[in-house]
Amino acid sequence: MTTNTPMRVHVLQHVKSEGMGSMTEWFLDKGAVINTTRVDLLHALPDIKDIDWLVIMGGPMSVYEENKYPWLQAEKRFIRQAIDNNIRVLGICLGGQLIANAMGAKVYANSQQEIGWFPIRKTHEIASWLSSDNPLLCWHGDCFDLPENAVSFAASDITTHQGFCLGSRVWALQFHIEAKQGTIEVFYRVSGSALPEGNYVQTLDELVSTKHLQSSKETVFKLLDYMFAH
Repeated sequence: MTTNTPMRVHVLQHVKSEGMGSMTEWFLDKGAVINTTRVDLLHALPDIKDIDWLVIMGGPMSVYEENKYPWLQAEKRFIRQAIDNNIRVLGICLGGQLIANAMGAKVYANSQQEIGWFPIRKTHEIASWLSSDNPLLCWHGDCFDLPENAVSFAASDITTHQGFCLGSRVWALQFHIEAKQGTIEVFYRVSGSALPEGNYVQTLDELVSTKHLQSSKETVFKLLDYMFAH
């Protein structure tokens, strides 16, 4: 990629309403060309040579539900191919779990669901872009083990690995760092407009609060700046 060539960003999306959120602004400011594959609709995956960044978004399915969602197999192979080709790869929630599984790690149901704005503790300085104990949006029931050579960099009270990286170009997050105005309402509809009971499930009033959105946006911009520099 030369300085005169637009950054080619490809998004893997698993449901209509879960797009890149606040990240779109950062990429457009960089003059990026953004294309999206709806893997759940069986859209064709691109040629790996035609992308510079791969961004893998969330969704209501689990990575181990291949019998129900057979397209997961091809998606995980594609993610592994992107990583093997040294492409910048960022996965969020389901996207992060897909990176973990594509690289050989186990993904499984956590002891409880984690839905809300919870402090994410930085556990390794490799995540220089992350402020420790910054409340970030969680909305997941699964968790992952670490792939070989991965570095875990964050945790919460209920989730041992809130994120890991493989070198400086591959980042897998459990938390929804892309959250913006309206994200909560979208997730609530996707989940069936109901919240489960649990010790780590906030009320809808707590969830729709906008007081953490600006710091969340600043955090994801710092991560993207870091990835861009590497």
